[in-house]
This record gives sequence, C-alpha cells and structure tokens, in this order.
Amino acid sequence: MTAVCCTVLILPLAAVLFLKLGVNRFIHETEQSLIQQASIYAGIYATAFEAATRARGGAKMPGYYLPPQKRVFWNARARTFAPLLNLQRDQILPARPEPVAVSTSLGDRHKAVARTLETVSSRSGRTTLSNVVFLDHTGVDLHASEAAGFAEVSEVQKALTGGIGAALRWREETQDAATYLSLSRGTGFRVFIAFPVISENRVIGAVYLSRTPDELVAYLSGERTTILVLAGITICGTLALGALLSRLVTGPIKGLREQARAIAAGNLEDLTTLKRYGVHELAQLGEAVIAMARRLSARSKEINIYTTHVTHELKTPITAIISASELLQDDTLDERAQGELLATLNMQGRRMDHLLNRLREVTRLRQQGPGRPTFLEEMLPAEPSLQVIARSNGTPLPLSTRHGETVLVQMAQNAVCHGAKHIWIEWDGKVLHVSDDGEGFADKDTDRLTEPFFTSRRDRGGTGLGLSIVDAILQLYDARFVPINAQGGAKFRIEFPQSR
Repeated sequence: MTAVCCTVLILPLAAVLFLKLGVNRFIHETEQSLIQQASIYAGIYATAFEAATRARGGAKMPGYYLPPQKRVFWNARARTFAPLLNLQRDQILPARPEPVAVSTSLGDRHKAVARTLETVSSRSGRTTLSNVVFLDHTGVDLHASEAAGFAEVSEVQKALTGGIGAALRWREETQDAATYLSLSRGTGFRVFIAFPVISENRVIGAVYLSRTPDELVAYLSGERTTILVLAGITICGTLALGALLSRLVTGPIKGLREQARAIAAGNLEDLTTLKRYGVHELAQLGEAVIAMARRLSARSKEINIYTTHVTHELKTPITAIISASELLQDDTLDERAQGELLATLNMQGRRMDHLLNRLREVTRLRQQGPGRPTFLEEMLPAEPSLQVIARSNGTPLPLSTRHGETVLVQMAQNAVCHGAKHIWIEWDGKVLHVSDDGEGFADKDTDRLTEPFFTSRRDRGGTGLGLSIVDAILQLYDARFVPINAQGGAKFRIEFPQSR
C-alpha cells in the first residue's frame, strides 16, 4: 500500500522535474519565434536587395539556385514549419565559433542593404531580445568591420543551400561547467536559426538569429500558485486514494489471508464471512474461499468415513477367505468340507467384487456433472417383480435421463429387497415423491439411510450403497433426499432447489 501511494505521489512530481520535457517546450517556443522573426527579416532583406538590383540596372541575382522541390516550397502561398530541435534527440553543440576572416569583400548590393537591415534589427531587437546577423550568399557578415563570415557553421551551410538550419549550442560561459540536469539549464544554451533569403529562386543571403530559451525556474516561479494548488490536490488525492485502497482492498485482503491461514491450520469452526470486503469481486472471492474450504473439509471427512467403512466391510470377506484357504491346506478334509470351503471362497469373492463395483460407481457419480433436464417417462425403472405407477404434470425434471434412471432403479431395487410389490412415482413440478408398499424403515434409521454401507439386510447380501448412490447423484443437482416416516411402506421426497 505504501509503495502504491508513493508511486502515485511521485508520478506528477517526476513529470514536473523531468526537465527535458519542460525545456523542450521552451526550445520549441523559441525556435518558432526565431523562425517568424527571421521570415520578416528575410522579407525586408529581399525587398531591399531587389530595389538595389533595379537601381543598378537589373543585374543577375547571386547565390545558390534552388532545385525544383525547394522552389515549390518557398514559392507556396503558405508555409508551415514542424519543430526542428529536440533536446532528447539532438546533441548540444559547442558555442558558436567566431566568424572566420575571408579575402572576398561584399558586393555593392549587399553593402547597400546593410544600412537598412542594421536600422531594422537595432529597433526590433529591443523587443525580440534576439541576436541577429545578416549574411550574404557566401556567408559573410554584412556588418563586420573586417570581412569575416560563418560559412563553416553547419546551420548556416544549410540555410545557404535553401534549407532552415537549426542548432542548440552551449553559451560560452556555461559549456565547460554545464551539468546534464539542472533547474537553470534553459539558460545554459542558445537556440540558433539560420534562415535563407530568397529572391528569384536564388539564395541571396541568410538571416542568422539566436536567443536563449526561457528559464524553467522563472516559469515555475511565475506559476507557483498553480503548482502549489496542484501539489496540494495531488497530496490530498494520494491520501484519499491510500485510505480508499486500505478500506476497499488492503483490509479485505488481510482478512482473506487470515482465513486462508485458518483453513491451512484446519480451523474451520470460526470461519465466517468478513464484515467488509470492499468490492464485489473480493466478496465473491471470500465466499468462494469459504465454500471451497467447507467443501474440501466435507470431502475429507467423507473420504475418511468411506475409508473406515470400506475397511470394515472388506474385513469380513477377507477374514473368511483367509480362514477358508488355511483350512483347505489340511489334507485330512473330506470332499464335502472342501466343497463348502470353496463355496465360501466363491461367495465372499463375489461379495467383494460386488462391493468394489458399487464403490466405483459411487466415486464415478460424484465426479460427474449435472445433465440436462428430461421427462419422468424417460427414466422409469423396469423391475419384473415390481409394478411401477407414475404420474407427472408434464414438466421436465431437473435430472438427466441417465441420472434419473440410476436414482429410480436404485430406489426400485431397494423397494423390491424390502418386499414391495408396487412403487408410486409422482412429479408435481417441484418435488419428486417416491413411495412403495414394502416393509419400510424404522424411525431410528431415518437419518442414516444415505450413509455409505448402512443396511438393515446385511444377512441377505445388502451392501448399504444403494441410497448412498442416490444421494451422491442428487448432490450434483443440489437436491435434497428426505425420508418420511409413514405406515405401510417407505416414502421419500426429492426436493430440488426451486422448491425451497
């Protein structure tokens, strides 16, 4: 929970302190401002140069001749410029080099426009706060006291060939001491833009501007009220989120953890649903955990009961088989005694086989899933010695045909074994009623009829698994098997969930 809250708290702070994103914004704003200024300067430059050309009899325009693609771009009625610089991608170059002395001098037309451009730049520079250098078509500074230029500078080279050159360069006083990240990093470098001056599809010169981006600290200081409000909202929101998560998630999860530990320790007596689960999904999970624990506990007890009963039931025939086999080793036994012992072995072996088959059937049925509902007429038992009388309201039972047949066959066989001649089966749409005219069962045995291996006719070969099989099938459908005390036979109700 602490880690989640810290993460939520750090995210907005990291977004603010991730300086590359903030400084990038200032770089793009500065770049666009310089391009707009350069475009105005270039327009004035080209107009003045064209006037000087006409005054000198229309001499040929100097400079690089634009290829078709660039001519289309620069002659368009409107032009847009995508951001050229990116602090995350571009390397910050060393400070701008000093102009290099050249042997060539300026042409007459460039000298003529130099005064006009100097006047314009000095007046506008008070507002734009940009440093501007005007270059001729070879990169020579129009206002240098001695002939010198920037033709070797990468951004100027690009402008003199019809492109827009852009670069980030360290300021001379900061390039040696600049750190990779600092709150004042926006003042540690300058944005340089070299913009071509075009006339008659030739680059007659360039405008070379530079300016320092706005300072991040100054921006944050100007927005300190907004930042404080944002920080307050973030902290309050984080605390509220932490409290909400603690109430809705952490608390219920701790409760589920304690329940899981109690289940692992086998302490199911005090296992109850939590007072508060927070969210619906956790409530479902908690209920499922408790249901699973109780189901596993019941299955564990059931397995223990089955193991005990199986051991007890098999002990008798195994003891008889061992005793008979030992007696058969006696050579003094006559043929009659040997025949009786062999008959005992055969009978006890068949009893064991029958018992194991019924056990396998119970286990198989418990592993199956419920089937589709079907009609009573499709599952009636066929017992030669028993008359089946069925009645239904015409609606399907919530039992599959196979499971319904097994249930009714086991109950019919149980009725025959208890001397019944008739069995009545009635489905009223909610409850299945089954009764017979046999011996019935004693009141004291009512609660034990579905226990595995419980039988009142063990001397006649009963295994006590018939009604246990019925109960195992009905559990698949969440149905309840209810014996009813009655005179003159056995009566049972099979109640399905919709009848409760």
